[in-house]
Amino acid sequence: MGFLTGTYLKMQSARMRIQLQHQLTSIMSQLNQVTKQMGQMEKMLASQQRNADLALRQQTQTSIWAGLEEHYGVNPNDPTSLTKLDSAAVQAFNYAQQEAQYRYAQAQSIWANQFEYYREAQLEPLKSKEESLTIRKTNIESRLRLIEEQEKAAESMTKSSAQDFTPQYSGQG
Repeated sequence: MGFLTGTYLKMQSARMRIQLQHQLTSIMSQLNQVTKQMGQMEKMLASQQRNADLALRQQTQTSIWAGLEEHYGVNPNDPTSLTKLDSAAVQAFNYAQQEAQYRYAQAQSIWANQFEYYREAQLEPLKSKEESLTIRKTNIESRLRLIEEQEKAAESMTKSSAQDFTPQYSGQG
């Protein structure tokens, strides 16, 4: 009876191992896709952040030059027009530039915080999926180890019971 049971267990274990290996392959494929998507999302978000920072910097510079042009008649396309300013205008320009840099730093800090929230919101579904797939992968790997142990036990059961089918030639008849 042990021989049949062992053979049946070996057959069932082999079938389960193949199914689990197929599931593991599928999960690994999905995990690779999620990792690739996260990389692409990170690149896209980094590009968006650089573009937004550049736009903010350009807006700040445009604001400074617009103020100079409005109050002092300085032409932003003519760098020599700055040399025509009197000392009070130069002080005002320096003050305006410092204030604009301060506002730029504040806006940049606020933007960075907002962008970090946006980044987390965009990546959270992918991170959750990656975590779920990793848990499933670990579970299947654990089950595969159990199946391998079951196969070994079934093999030893089959071998020990196979001796029952071997005729005993003792010479006493």
